[in-house]
Amino acid sequence: MKVVVGSVNPVKVEAVRNICSRVFSDFEVIPVDVDSGVMHTPIGEDEIICGAMNRALNASKIVSGDLYVGMEGGIVMKFNTWFVTSWCAVYDSSGKWSFGCGGYMPLPKRVVDMVMSGIELGDAIDIISGLSNTKLDIGAIGVLTKNILTRRDSWETALIYALTYRISPEFYGG
Repeated sequence: MKVVVGSVNPVKVEAVRNICSRVFSDFEVIPVDVDSGVMHTPIGEDEIICGAMNRALNASKIVSGDLYVGMEGGIVMKFNTWFVTSWCAVYDSSGKWSFGCGGYMPLPKRVVDMVMSGIELGDAIDIISGLSNTKLDIGAIGVLTKNILTRRDSWETALIYALTYRISPEFYGG
């Protein structure tokens, strides 16, 4: 199983490797640097999912594989609260799409204000935490949960959900 990831971000790539090791007996993960076609911090689920799909599609144009994985995080408003969320879009060589979400975590107003002013979410988290490059490590989730959960956990959850049709094909008509 050749799994092409539309990102070279080490957190995303490691999440894909970890989940593939639990789902597939024989696999190769190939990270590819591609553009998401959306803002640095997408706002709203349509833009986030579009970014994930673009990453998967753009990866498919660079490397031939069996599965193409696009992962995109961003912020969404629900119940008058801003949340960070992560979406995974998986495109397979037969043209089938599947999707998964890594959950929703409320964001502090200070962080949302920075993002709305044009600061990337990862940079905003670095500013409030005093850390650096959190987007390449624990992410906003790790900082705000004090590592009870991390960015990788969110990506792994999103990918598992996107792969349920492969994990349990008997329930998905195939």
